[in-house]
Amino acid sequence: MTLIRNGRAHEQTVDEHPLLETFLASNTANSVRLSPEVDLDKLAPHLAKLGTIEIEFPGFADGRGFSIARQLRKHFGYKGDLIASGPLIPDQYSFALQCGFDAVKVDPLTYESQSEADWRAALDMFHLSYQKGYEIANGPAQNIFAARTAKRAKTLAEQYKGLSAETVLERALKVDFKGEIALASSIGVDSAVLLHMVSRIDKNIPILFLETGKHFAETLAYRDWLVKNLGLTNFQNLRPDEAKLHSEDPGGTLNQTNKDACCALRKVRPLDIHIRKYKARITGRKRYQTPQRANIEILETESTDQIKLNPLAHWQAKDVTAYMHKHGLPPHPLLAFGFKSVGCEPCTTKVTDGEDPRAGRWRSLDKTECGIHFIDGKWVRTTQEPTTFGDYI
Repeated sequence: MTLIRNGRAHEQTVDEHPLLETFLASNTANSVRLSPEVDLDKLAPHLAKLGTIEIEFPGFADGRGFSIARQLRKHFGYKGDLIASGPLIPDQYSFALQCGFDAVKVDPLTYESQSEADWRAALDMFHLSYQKGYEIANGPAQNIFAARTAKRAKTLAEQYKGLSAETVLERALKVDFKGEIALASSIGVDSAVLLHMVSRIDKNIPILFLETGKHFAETLAYRDWLVKNLGLTNFQNLRPDEAKLHSEDPGGTLNQTNKDACCALRKVRPLDIHIRKYKARITGRKRYQTPQRANIEILETESTDQIKLNPLAHWQAKDVTAYMHKHGLPPHPLLAFGFKSVGCEPCTTKVTDGEDPRAGRWRSLDKTECGIHFIDGKWVRTTQEPTTFGDYI
């Protein structure tokens, strides 16, 4: 066994702490090993003579030992040495200290993939958190081993696993896709999150917005506020080709007769021309939104034409709300009026309680997407299930 104390490793070959039953039957033992099912009231009368208590952790996901340590320190006033024992992981060491432990005894199988330097580096990374998902906001809840696996990964996609949205964007914008990445934003109900994040890293990142000529005035006002207040210096308003607009929709009423054709004219084709200039594209897609997105990775490299970066893949709707509140970002003006997903004005209606948030898009039609989706290297029109929150292209 390896004992981690003060962040340093000490090898131990002898298990010197008896189980509770053996300890209670002895008159000389001054240490004990407790299972997570222990009844502390049985131990309480003997705490004064105990110099060391070892608490077993059956698995890193079993946190009962932390509660036992807190009870021993705060409720029973135990002043001796507390040791956490089992397949614990480095980020738990910091939390163990916070709960009152003095050291962590790590089993050989867990420790063999680590080194003392790895353990100490993990302490610097995780501070006082229990799991990586809590330390890095909105990241996938996983342990340090998964994060270390990502660092050693051979493929670029694997290296992005387990990283927070902010870390993902910073690495992509500054290292892996510097000068070769763009963000396509619809200025929807939660678009402010990614816009705010990228503004803190590179205010000059290309941001592509489709100015269809059919947007709500509130959307355009929201766009202008975000651009100004976030200091975005490379915000591009993409408009339909004027010649094609006049030939295909001279009266501006195409949306009334052929909504798919209108979307293709005003969204799909204009974006296609500009987005292909970049090696990678940032999206706001999230796993919870649809069954089709349930397994999307943070970085998708399958397509040979363009890489997709999904910084918010592991976020939930509550994460979006929490982020906007934390940073004082105003919601889309129409959200308060019942528009939970906002697109072009002629094709967007309010939704009522109990309806899917995207029920107001192309209402009464067998249409749930504008048609902008990149599959197998090509832009194709799809019929995905409605999303439950969000309005990213």
